[in-house]
Amino acid sequence: MKLLSPEPADEYSEISAENLYLAVRNGETMEDVRLQGEFGGCRMAGAEFLRARFENCKFANADLRRADFCDAVFENCDFSGAALCGASLRRVRMEGCKGVGSDFSECYFRDVSFIKSNFSYGNFNAGKWRAVLAKECDFSYADIASCTFNGAEFSHCRFVRTNFYGTMLKGIDLSDCNLAGLSLSQTLAEIKGATVNPFQCAEFLRALGVCVKE
Repeated sequence: MKLLSPEPADEYSEISAENLYLAVRNGETMEDVRLQGEFGGCRMAGAEFLRARFENCKFANADLRRADFCDAVFENCDFSGAALCGASLRRVRMEGCKGVGSDFSECYFRDVSFIKSNFSYGNFNAGKWRAVLAKECDFSYADIASCTFNGAEFSHCRFVRTNFYGTMLKGIDLSDCNLAGLSLSQTLAEIKGATVNPFQCAEFLRALGVCVKE
């Protein structure tokens, strides 16, 4: 899968929280900016970022609904409890981030990489994933239902009690991921055409009522 990387700025400028909020209120696009610090509980619905770096930012319980991030990099940021419903992420990399209980429902992801990040208990329902890589991430107890995957790749991810109801996983290799207690439809239609290992296959057979002799 070919994944486009975020396009860096020639030079990033620091922006204060006060100036950031003012720009959002004025409907301005934040271009070539670097952000650090505490933004917990902030209201930035509809904010637009182009060629931005977010380093050690805390967006816990922030309102980022319908925000637009293009050519953005997030490093060691905390989105726990944040609302990003309907946001658009294009050519974005998140590494070492935390999004426990975050709301990414109805988001559009294109050319996005999630690396070594924790999204347990997150809500990704009804999202559209186009060329997305998730590597060494935790999606335990997350809702990833009714999503559309077109070029999604998962490597060494954790899916414990994850809800995939209505999300077709055809063509996706999950063989090196931790799968346990997934929520699927009664017929397990979601995993038809997916690649799993023998141990994972045995669990799915048990879910269908087949006795697996070990």
